[in-house]
Amino acid sequence: MKVGDVVKLKGKTSHGKNRVREQGELWKVLNFSSALPHGPFPKGTPIIRLITLDGKHWRTISHPNDENFEVTNES
Repeated sequence: MKVGDVVKLKGKTSHGKNRVREQGELWKVLNFSSALPHGPFPKGTPIIRLITLDGKHWRTISHPNDENFEVTNES
């Protein structure tokens, strides 16, 4: 997986399934980084920033083991 790839999200939890239903399953990878202090993930957690293909929604997920989503590479 690299920047610019299109990935498919599949919800694992109710929250994840609702987000996929509401915002779609195909997302584009914006960048990779590590979580900062005081965010939703513990400091240093590898994260991926995603945006929907239409550009209306964005999301940050932990990688490779996000609590709410399974991620598969579509490109």
